[in-house]
Amino acid sequence: MRTFWFTIACCFFSTVIFVYGCSSSKNTQSPPEVTKENIKVVTETTPAIIGGLDALHQQLRYPAHLYADGTKIMLEANVLIDAEGNVNRISFNKDKYPELKAAAEKAIRKVRFVPGKRDGKEVDMFVTLPIQFTF
Repeated sequence: MRTFWFTIACCFFSTVIFVYGCSSSKNTQSPPEVTKENIKVVTETTPAIIGGLDALHQQLRYPAHLYADGTKIMLEANVLIDAEGNVNRISFNKDKYPELKAAAEKAIRKVRFVPGKRDGKEVDMFVTLPIQFTF
């Protein structure tokens, strides 16, 4: 029974300390005034496939043994494009379909990319590519 009351007391005092810490005067100060001088505008463009998604789908080769009428499978590839427009890493949103992931990875590595830019400079950046297989 003592442990129960000790636990209750600890929870109560922890709550009081947390509430007191949150209501400190630092948190109640008004935010700074927004002016042209204290705002930094970050412009960003994401990496893009030269020729668009059509160029990617033209490179896509379906595994021959997987044909089945009317089946649609959507994979999303998370691709890291470096500052030169090269593919560095590829990961997928699903753990299944290893043959389709291999085909998608081959197609992604065959297309060329325009690198992403941040504040006018090319940078490494991730892009998510939807890849739909229709059988």
